[in-house]
Amino acid sequence: MRVIACIEEQDVAKKILSHLGLPAEALPTARAQAQPVTLEQFPAA
Repeated sequence: MRVIACIEEQDVAKKILSHLGLPAEALPTARAQAQPVTLEQFPAA
């Protein structure tokens, strides 16, 4: 593969994506949050 163009203008990129039937807006981001984990350092005797 080779890079043949670099589109830096947001409006132009949105028009091209819309014309191709692709989503032109970014997907909403969700905050990453891990479930709390309890570690037992010493096994029960």
